[in-house]
Amino acid sequence: MHDGFQTSPVSRPEFALAANILPRMTYADIGDAQLWVEDDGGDHPPLLLMHAAAGHSGAWAEQRPMFAAAGYRVIAYDLRGFGQTRTAPGAEANGSMVADLEALTEKLALPPFCLVATAYGGFGALEFALDNPTKLRALVVSTSFGGLTDPEFTAMRAKHIRPDLNDLPTVEKELGDSYRAANPDGVRRFEAMEHGSFSGLRQRLRTPTTLKRLESMRVPTLIVAGDEDAYAPPPVMQAFAEHIPGARFEVIEGVGHSAYWEKPEVWNEIVVRFLDKVQRA
Repeated sequence: MHDGFQTSPVSRPEFALAANILPRMTYADIGDAQLWVEDDGGDHPPLLLMHAAAGHSGAWAEQRPMFAAAGYRVIAYDLRGFGQTRTAPGAEANGSMVADLEALTEKLALPPFCLVATAYGGFGALEFALDNPTKLRALVVSTSFGGLTDPEFTAMRAKHIRPDLNDLPTVEKELGDSYRAANPDGVRRFEAMEHGSFSGLRQRLRTPTTLKRLESMRVPTLIVAGDEDAYAPPPVMQAFAEHIPGARFEVIEGVGHSAYWEKPEVWNEIVVRFLDKVQRA
């Protein structure tokens, strides 16, 4: 307990960043929560990262140096109820991800920025882009079914995922078969990163996200799928990508729900290539 706030339980191993990347680590007070923020600072175009439910801002260790080297001011934060973010007692699930992100970007006085999100973070990122199109330069959503609530979409997704998915161990849900077989050390690092990062309570979306609502998207968007993703396999992600005007759709082979972790070089290159193209437009 700190100053009336409580911190989400989390195990945070030290992830080595490039020697010249020394992010400023601080808390952003948004009322009933203090969001843990890691911000490279400077005058480069801002790029903000939203993590998955399995993890926290420390998950982006393989992305931050590469994005910084590509010329971006990298900002990562722990969502409410995750990592080192503090909340007032009972406020772990208050409000919405988009409201917290709106408050954070105001605190940081960000100009239009690039928003990159994976899995659960993608739920909030999509809603932020729909509600705040003028605040974004570009949107990237990776391996996420977006929290869509359309009955037909939900029924379609059910045909592509295992009925016992939620009963599987976390690493089997989050990491693809290929990665788990080839990289036991990476699996152990993922487990250590993810362990204890989540308070057990999630925020709701402010407004239900539907396929119809996605058709109003006005932000350049990249959707990235993993061909071994247990939660949001390519047919699921392509189904909602097709409802976003002009969206680019990419599939990475040999990765599951945590594509950014499993093949960071491939994932990073796809994302930066898209963002750079948008920045030059």
